[in-house]
Amino acid sequence: LSMRAISGFPIAYARYISWHQYDLTEGGIGAFTWLKNVRDVLGMQVFIQAIKNTVVRTISVVVVELIVAFGLALLLNQPRLRFRSVYLCILLIPLLVSPIAVGLIWRLLLHPDLGAVNWVFGQIGLHGQEWLSTTSTAMPTVVGFDVWHETSLVMVVLLAGLASLPREPLEAARVDGANCFQILYTVTIPLMAPVILIAALIRMISAMKTYDLIYVLTSGGPGGATETISFRIWKIGFTNLNMGQAAAASILLLGAIMLLTLVLLSLIHISEPTRPY
Repeated sequence: LSMRAISGFPIAYARYISWHQYDLTEGGIGAFTWLKNVRDVLGMQVFIQAIKNTVVRTISVVVVELIVAFGLALLLNQPRLRFRSVYLCILLIPLLVSPIAVGLIWRLLLHPDLGAVNWVFGQIGLHGQEWLSTTSTAMPTVVGFDVWHETSLVMVVLLAGLASLPREPLEAARVDGANCFQILYTVTIPLMAPVILIAALIRMISAMKTYDLIYVLTSGGPGGATETISFRIWKIGFTNLNMGQAAAASILLLGAIMLLTLVLLSLIHISEPTRPY
């Protein structure tokens, strides 16, 4: 009961605030406005742009991380692989470091004039880039950093799924003469479908709520090109000091996450009976 109260009270209070005018410059919760804050938030062009950025970033990191992590998990799951524990420890290093600390380090590495990345590019005859300062490179750079930092988590989930697969279907496919790629597409991936969807769900929720990474690397710039919904909510609440609109935007984000979670959970439920054992 106490845990439900701890988690439920902030949500209930945020919903209450979202129905009222609440400007910190005027002090206190004001008049009841019903859904006006929601309409005002959805009418903001910057919030619509933040939604687009969040969708692009979430899809990009989830797809790329699943592909890279699945490939690494397949390699680490090889029965004759030596030094598996060493490789796993090395791959887990990015995940063990705080995203704030790693973000600050990468911000220095990507500095257009003093960064090591552009220096390496210059040594091999390539032109340096304004990695975090131009609209064409800012979002891909943020996505690339997220993939570097979070792929280890997805890899661990998928590796656990691969280790728990039953051996009978795999051995039967080998007896039937299937090669490695045929076994992968016809046996391994169908068996791994629920685990893959769970990993996608975990990363989707995390990616949609991302704030710290954006704050450290780009602060939403340049020109809002990397601004996510969470960062825009922070700006509405603590820069514009409009807590009513910030609460309304938070409820919208929560509703979107819950809806997508239900969709993925239903897909996980559907995929389970298709296992061939």
